[in-house]
Amino acid sequence: MKHLLRLVALAVALAVSGSALAQDKASLRLNWLLYGFHSFFYLGVDKGYYKEEGIDLTIGEGQGSGRAVQIVGAKSDTFGLSDGSSVIAGITKGAPIVAVMGIMNKSPFAIITRADANIKTVKDLEGKTVAATAGEAGLVIFPAILANARMGPDSVKFLRIDGAGKIVAMLEKRVDAMLGGLENQALILPQRGMPVYTIPYADVGANTLGLVIHVNKETVDKNPDLVRRFVRATQKSIAYAEKNPEESVAAAIKVKPDLDKELALKQLKAGLALQRANDGANQPIGWMSPNDWALTLKLMKEYQDLQTDMTPTNFYSNQYTAAK
Repeated sequence: MKHLLRLVALAVALAVSGSALAQDKASLRLNWLLYGFHSFFYLGVDKGYYKEEGIDLTIGEGQGSGRAVQIVGAKSDTFGLSDGSSVIAGITKGAPIVAVMGIMNKSPFAIITRADANIKTVKDLEGKTVAATAGEAGLVIFPAILANARMGPDSVKFLRIDGAGKIVAMLEKRVDAMLGGLENQALILPQRGMPVYTIPYADVGANTLGLVIHVNKETVDKNPDLVRRFVRATQKSIAYAEKNPEESVAAAIKVKPDLDKELALKQLKAGLALQRANDGANQPIGWMSPNDWALTLKLMKEYQDLQTDMTPTNFYSNQYTAAK
């Protein structure tokens, strides 16, 4: 009898051990180079949340949202992180992907003004000069903000300049404001000695979807449980980072030691403040608002000349955020 019990115990131990070793390999492609807001993904790896869900996750830095869409569409990476407008654009061009989780549901786009320019509203921008990069998403939909404020398309002057040059132009006071991110440039400028005021796009009628997790449709069809487990682990990571932001940033610094700890912490907190949709306070982490998808699609059709007969439900699915 004792011999039999030992055999049973050994069999159970081997089964548990085998289960622990059976990890699905998966990869996540970020939208850009690692910065503070990305840190909770690394926290999830460090804390073992993905491993607990049977996922051996590797994370790669990115070269833009559009590139992440292409990579996941080609199945070179399992999951991708991109802004909602890039996901829509990719799908309408044939990328076989679907968004399964909202990471930044409120738009991070903002008009960032010099505090000494005394610009507090969109109306205050009339006749002012704003730095922007040609083709950036915030610039493309800027006419919608002017229209909401009942201002003409030529009410604001633009200095077209590259991304790094926008910050320099602000610091040199060659412009009154710039287009940028609440969790990025809006934090970098004060760190460099320039107080700023921000006008979030989400507050002035242009709340396009921020960052979302997307996956190839073939993965959804063949391994939907992997998607559920990935979302669940990411939800745990975000929830832990909300309560322990310093620990989250520390996990990222393990991977990228030259990360500015103070700036990264500010970026994480600013990004987490944009995590939930305006109408998603009582929804699970990662839930995406149908209204925000509809508005993003509407603005893209109107200001990016997007030609599509698709509806918002063609681009996303909320079924995975509620998975238990």
